[in-house]
Amino acid sequence: MGVFIAELIKIRRSAAWILAALVPSVTAVASAVGAWASGGFEDGWNSLWIRSIGLYGMLMLGVGLSVLASLVWRAEHTGNNWNAMAAQPVAAWRLASAKVLALALLATFMQAVLLLTVLFLGKVVFHLPGWLPARYYAVSVLVVVASVPVCAAQSALSARSRSFVLPVVIGFVLTCVGAVLLAIKVRAALIYPYCLLAHTTQLGSGSGADASALTIQSATLTVVLSVALTALCVLATARYFNRTDTHA
Repeated sequence: MGVFIAELIKIRRSAAWILAALVPSVTAVASAVGAWASGGFEDGWNSLWIRSIGLYGMLMLGVGLSVLASLVWRAEHTGNNWNAMAAQPVAAWRLASAKVLALALLATFMQAVLLLTVLFLGKVVFHLPGWLPARYYAVSVLVVVASVPVCAAQSALSARSRSFVLPVVIGFVLTCVGAVLLAIKVRAALIYPYCLLAHTTQLGSGSGADASALTIQSATLTVVLSVALTALCVLATARYFNRTDTHA
């Protein structure tokens, strides 16, 4: 817990929070306004949600998490901070987990901002009747869960690179690959973190046997895969620490 608190202190006044607020809000507003200009929301809140989360879930969320991971690791790659971190009497997997938890907190904040932006747009800007369907609140929770393995993967990349930009570029490419795999309906690609995240953001937009339907099975699959993929990425990061003798 102490390691995680230390990470929270590091990011307390970081620009990461500004980025985490801007990415979902700007993307949702731009997507919603574009949809309104091209014909409005035929299905009310459903249309608003689908339009708002479309580009965000397929691209901007993954890229945003990539930038946040580089920001979270930036301090460790400055001066002698890496050696100071390595000298801590803490297991490598705990160090790796603390970084992922910090990123997961930022991911939670991002999804909360998206949700609040959609509610604001629907009620205040577009005056839609009623409220956002309950299933989209559940989807938001699942999106946070599916964000964690991407946080872990990007954390692993940022740990290995002193470059701020390189992990972001790799994250952008990996996010695009995930979107393509989802678009061509490669079901097995859900074991790929970036594809799992994109898929989860689209849950609730389908029904019945549709792959994007929100069901107990689809929710369980998201949780199980997220836990397994996160564990693999954290262990890989911890192994990197130990292999390179960066941790005592």
